Amino acid sequence: MVRFLSIVLACLVAVPVALADKRAAGDGSLSVAGASVRSLTLKGNGLIYGHIHQGTLTVQSYDAADTSAPQVSGATERIVGSAVVYSGTEIRFLLPNGRYSVRIDGTGIDISAVGKGTVVATGLGTDDDGTVSVDGSPPQQIGVLPASARFGVNPPPSSATVSGLGKGQSTGATSATSKDRGR
Repeated sequence: MVRFLSIVLACLVAVPVALADKRAAGDGSLSVAGASVRSLTLKGNGLIYGHIHQGTLTVQSYDAADTSAPQVSGATERIVGSAVVYSGTEIRFLLPNGRYSVRIDGTGIDISAVGKGTVVATGLGTDDDGTVSVDGSPPQQIGVLPASARFGVNPPPSSATVSGLGKGQSTGATSATSKDRGR
């Protein structure tokens, strides 16, 4: 088991480095740190990997851009409709280079993504539900109200207000209500 986790960790470091030269102009980044969430939904195109201390990873869809397959350890797997649900503790996952739609709930969540996409986060309402950072912006606190952010937006929005992330600070993120008003 230790050997397997060492291999997975080595892949998590090597894959982003190997893919860095393949990034398209305008690719962005997403970082979720120390999150405790009721729901964290990610949709995008690119590379995504992470760790869940305790919870569930639901892969609603994944379309690989090459022959790479998703890698998940530390979880039991079951099929629910067209989704694959992974539950457990100390879950580690890697979805390399493809189009994905995933939902995560649980505690101790750390995620990194490179490419383009969106994240919608709803915290548990604790004093520290974790942070989200998009495209190198300062980390924003996850709140109890759903909030969304886009990464890899070219050019990033310059003055979007975020509801539930960072108490209304400016970032490359938009709340669902402000995004809907603009359409």
